[in-house]
Amino acid sequence: MGRRPEVEQPLLDILEHLRSGKPDNHLACLYGPRGNGKTVLLRWLREQADREDEGLPIAYVRLLPEHLESSERLCRQVVNALEGTHGLLDHVSVDVETGIPGLFKLRLGDTGRADPVLGLSDWLAQDRHPVLFAVDEAHEADPATLGRLLNAVQLAGEHRPVAAVLAGTPGLQDTLRSSRASFWDRGRNLAVGLLAEPEARDALRKPFIENGLSVDDGAIATLAREADDYPYFLQLYGEAAWNIMKASGSRRLKSEHVSQVTQATRTSRRRYYGNRYDEFMKAGALALARDVALAFRDANIPMTNEWINCLLARHPGDPAQMRALLNAKGYIWRDDDDHWTPGIPSLMDYMIEETARVPMR
Repeated sequence: MGRRPEVEQPLLDILEHLRSGKPDNHLACLYGPRGNGKTVLLRWLREQADREDEGLPIAYVRLLPEHLESSERLCRQVVNALEGTHGLLDHVSVDVETGIPGLFKLRLGDTGRADPVLGLSDWLAQDRHPVLFAVDEAHEADPATLGRLLNAVQLAGEHRPVAAVLAGTPGLQDTLRSSRASFWDRGRNLAVGLLAEPEARDALRKPFIENGLSVDDGAIATLAREADDYPYFLQLYGEAAWNIMKASGSRRLKSEHVSQVTQATRTSRRRYYGNRYDEFMKAGALALARDVALAFRDANIPMTNEWINCLLARHPGDPAQMRALLNAKGYIWRDDDDHWTPGIPSLMDYMIEETARVPMR
């Protein structure tokens, strides 16, 4: 949802490298809070990879955390995706090659004869066509298995064009640090935060225009602002606006529809806020969330690293762990190397409102 040139162009560059046919490996990590459109970006990437008018076709292998629960599951998924035949899977057995990071043993062949033994990277290197691995929710993958996949991608890149794009929450980097992958920190780290205001408005406007409907710019701007430029809320508002227009027979989204949309989505938004509240309560971090929200409200400007570290130091515990908790839940967001902003401003307003009723030490 919404155009993200700063994220899309590096991904298009990877596709261009793959289509060149030159052996190489590439890695990109999409990281950001839940609901900011990472899965949508992966779907868009697949559409771009499937375009037949852009050069060499690219094999696209989609992986989820359950495909990386073990080496065997990973190898079976990869073989299935790239071979395109279920019959082959009957003759696949997998063992982890100990002592060689990232390698598997794949036994491929008929049961009536001796099976050849190949590492995953060697098996990938047997073909020369470009291949792209896309791992969604990668922060939940088994680190060891994810590391083996990335190392196999690196080794196979000596023989064929291959790339991996991982999508996950800010906790993805912690998963990668535990993965023992040899080159993850040399990939492109692409932050997927809130949409910029023009992109948020375009995201709301596009479905209506594509279906022959019209919109008032003022209504679109108001809805985007009330949605915090947050892709999940934009989707929620857009769907509600569509249903309201359909029920009324209106062919134009007008300012008079705005209050109807906010009322129709109120329950869903409050439920979303309530789930985040419960997460902080279970983590024993309600006081932390409240104080951070109050600090951002009073300052009304982005916080530097030094400023937010001083704020976190007022609370018992490790400031680095507290900052990681806030970041992983999308409560705060690092917009550049030294500044933090609210992940969803209206969520902070909700936390202030709700914690005002709760005694804090």
